[in-house]
Amino acid sequence: MELFDKIDKFAKDEIKKTGLPQIYNYNIANEKAEELALRLGADVDIVKCGTALMDIKLGEAVALKQQPKHVSMSAEYANQILEKLKVEDTKKKVLINCVLAHHGEVPYQSIEAEIVANADAYRFISEIGVFTTYKFALDLGKNHNDALDFVQFKLDEKFKILSLKQAKEELTDLYFLLSKIIKKAHIKE
Repeated sequence: MELFDKIDKFAKDEIKKTGLPQIYNYNIANEKAEELALRLGADVDIVKCGTALMDIKLGEAVALKQQPKHVSMSAEYANQILEKLKVEDTKKKVLINCVLAHHGEVPYQSIEAEIVANADAYRFISEIGVFTTYKFALDLGKNHNDALDFVQFKLDEKFKILSLKQAKEELTDLYFLLSKIIKKAHIKE
């Protein structure tokens, strides 16, 4: 886990600077990535590094009002980190794909990239994920109903990414329950 320890420091330094992703969400993704990797026989160090890198520039992107660019910004910064740490090209390629593919817009080139994307879903399809995403939306200036719509958007986005049987089994019922609660929480004007 030597590589993860180094990358984890870079990620936590970014979190300290920007507050994003929230540390408990960061930890959820890492824990779930490790759990899934162990269950599926994947490289634990790679998946933990992938989850540490996937949103490493989220805070900066949000501050610049460019949240959709956080994936490319994170991939670019991840590449710089991996170059600095002299990570071999094969491993670097897998890690960059973990970052680029974690929103499901780029094909997975390894089981590790698929695990990273699925682990990211646990951050949102959870009770804490719903409330932290709601607060984040309010902090962005959204009103109550728009914040709830944003939470539902994130739930839907992450649910569509679920591709691993284990993750689907664990999160499907919770996804539908949370979606039902969000629908009922809208204020009728």
